[in-house]
Amino acid sequence: MTDTTSEESEAPSRVQSMALGDTKVVEPRNVTNVPALIAFIAFWVFLGILGPWFLLMAVGILVMIFLHELGHYMTAKWTGMKSTQFFLGFGPTIISRTRGEVEFGVKALPLGAFVRIIGMSNLDPVDPEDEHRAYRNKSYPRRMLVITAGSAMHFIQAILLFVLAISVIGTFNLDSEEWFVNEITQLETGETPSAQAGIELGDRIVSIDGEELADWASTVEAIQGRPGQTVSLGILRNGEVFQATTTLASVEREDGSTVGMLGVRRGVPRERQSVLTALEVTGATAWQTTKVIPELIFSPATWGNLGSLLFEGNEEVSITSEEAQSRPVSVVGVVRIAGQAAEFDWSAPIFFLAFINVFIGVFNLFPLLPLDGGHAAIATYERLRSRRGAAPYRADIAKLLPITYAVVLLLAFIGLTTIWLDIVRPIS
Repeated sequence: MTDTTSEESEAPSRVQSMALGDTKVVEPRNVTNVPALIAFIAFWVFLGILGPWFLLMAVGILVMIFLHELGHYMTAKWTGMKSTQFFLGFGPTIISRTRGEVEFGVKALPLGAFVRIIGMSNLDPVDPEDEHRAYRNKSYPRRMLVITAGSAMHFIQAILLFVLAISVIGTFNLDSEEWFVNEITQLETGETPSAQAGIELGDRIVSIDGEELADWASTVEAIQGRPGQTVSLGILRNGEVFQATTTLASVEREDGSTVGMLGVRRGVPRERQSVLTALEVTGATAWQTTKVIPELIFSPATWGNLGSLLFEGNEEVSITSEEAQSRPVSVVGVVRIAGQAAEFDWSAPIFFLAFINVFIGVFNLFPLLPLDGGHAAIATYERLRSRRGAAPYRADIAKLLPITYAVVLLLAFIGLTTIWLDIVRPIS
């Protein structure tokens, strides 16, 4: 997201405060904040301790944010605009280096990023010698290119990730009749029936007591119908079938009934689909996200649900529950869920990153300041109000500041409350 304030980092440079209009001289900065750097490194080490997938997911989100801002920065450079800062994160500066007229750096809180472009609005004073490089003085197509470049980068990332997950790696077809053993479960009371039978990963049960089993559903039905019985299993391994005998365990359900258990989990082959299918998935996801976001933000049910959750217990919430389906999730929750899902399917984080890119790409285009869509709406309004032969019309952003502050407060509230819920009442 581009910043709506302007700061020039040449020596000497001037910083104009949007709220107060004050001017001060700031020398180009080369900062190394050692305590903040140590804390920053400790944070990433902590993620690594939680698990490699948590770390990789967090790094993926950080790269996603970086590419968003890179889109703004590169298009601003190509269209002749002047950028003065490119930072990852918010809060205290950890490290920064000034290269030419741009200060590049990393801040302590990895919750976003920003690129500062001079003259984003009439509230951003610009030195006369730089007026021709100000965002507001560029043509409408150039301004639209720069302001939508961030979302465009998200859509490009989503397409590439969906192509990788769907067309290169492949997805599991749960309706497939083909299946194999991909996990042997354990019992607290001792060895599982599957281990007693000598079943290995990659095997398939093709018969039980001479009864042929066509698919996974018939296998489950046959096993559950024989609690505690000694059965003969036909096991397919490397193209050959051999017989093994075992005694099925008895498991009591919540309704009081008893079913048989062998102690295996199913795996299904991955199926690769065409690149066209991946593109269709991207488009469908973007369309669904466009419809969901207004409901998520403006629905009274969502706010009522969010408010009640803040005062409830701290037990974990099942991802299949109704609460999980209607509750907003923060970056903390997404990283947690993706890390857990990766234990069952290592490609799950790729899908999560693709969905996140689509969500942010669409959300960022909503016509509200300080979102990029708000800047695009203002540029479009100014273009429509401008008349040929006259000076370009420029909107007075000061009139929109109350709405901007309200949006910022709304997003901050949603962000902080969802982070809190994902810590004390996590979805698992």
